[in-house]
Amino acid sequence: MAATQLIPAALRAAPVVTLAFLVGWAVLDVSAIGDGRWAAGLLAVLGIGAAAVILSVVLRWRGIRPVGLIAIGASYVGAHALVLGVQLVSALVFLSLLISQAELRILAERFAPLFETALRPGERSRIHSALGRAILRLIIAAVLSVVVPILAADLAVAGIVPATTIPTAIALAGALVAVVALLALMPSLSRRAA
Repeated sequence: MAATQLIPAALRAAPVVTLAFLVGWAVLDVSAIGDGRWAAGLLAVLGIGAAAVILSVVLRWRGIRPVGLIAIGASYVGAHALVLGVQLVSALVFLSLLISQAELRILAERFAPLFETALRPGERSRIHSALGRAILRLIIAAVLSVVVPILAADLAVAGIVPATTIPTAIALAGALVAVVALLALMPSLSRRAA
């Protein structure tokens, strides 16, 4: 019974913890900028983003939540693209976590209320397995969003895949979209097969 009480709390805490981690990461990177004007400007954008996300939760204004997440991502990307220099792996991980934060919030909104209601064991088992599948898809998508671009860059550098052709770029983008679409459609495809 304690595990069923822990699941909704963990679901509701996951997006908040992820967002706090992302804001802390962005603050550390923006703070590393030596020029005070750049740092102040990017910290202002970061503060606007964090305030927008907080206001969207407190006041239930869903429309400004994406603006906040975009501002948080823009401050991190701006710091690295304009001043600090791009670090591919950390940038991919940051952006993947930013997207995952939004997905974790959606999972929390959908599944936490279900675990707080009185359910029969069979229903609870089905909801538990649906949550497990959704988390597995999120983990796979997050890992692929980091690994596929790195693998593509390695193949291009090694000369296996020509890096300068537009068809190659389109094929790599198409393959990534196909994998993400397959992950998104897996629940409906498995229901039709059953």
